Amino acid sequence: MPALAQVQHSAPSQAAWTGETVRDRLVEAFAIDRRMPGERRYGALRPAWPAAIHEFVDIVHWHEGEQRERVWQSWERTPASPPEVTRMEESFGWLQAVPLVERRCLEAWAQATATHRSVSAMLRKRGLKRSTFYRHRDRAASRIADRLNVQGVQVR
Repeated sequence: MPALAQVQHSAPSQAAWTGETVRDRLVEAFAIDRRMPGERRYGALRPAWPAAIHEFVDIVHWHEGEQRERVWQSWERTPASPPEVTRMEESFGWLQAVPLVERRCLEAWAQATATHRSVSAMLRKRGLKRSTFYRHRDRAASRIADRLNVQGVQVR
């Protein structure tokens, strides 16, 4: 029993931001962004035309695959809760603190990851070198993490 009495219980230490936690939050933010209405999405252009209203006559002529796709889209768009929107906006605000090239790499990676798209295909399409892309992504995430740690922002 004396051995147990000698064990000191330390208070749980506050977790620090890392590049990985920043990347995870940005992926979460882009996943939440997908569930937002079109005009509220990050970087989305507001459409000039009003939202399409589908009448029964239109729906009758849709292919079965098109109908199935529209059902999946409606299920995917469960509205985001206010705390989720707050976290998303906070995360997108972090991106303004990093240089443009690094920001674009981090954004592209987070968006591709959140939408379950191939990062390799995106790199090929844009003609980017893998090592340079990931170096910019990691540098941007670590800059954001350093800034959050200096500001004393808690990891949530």
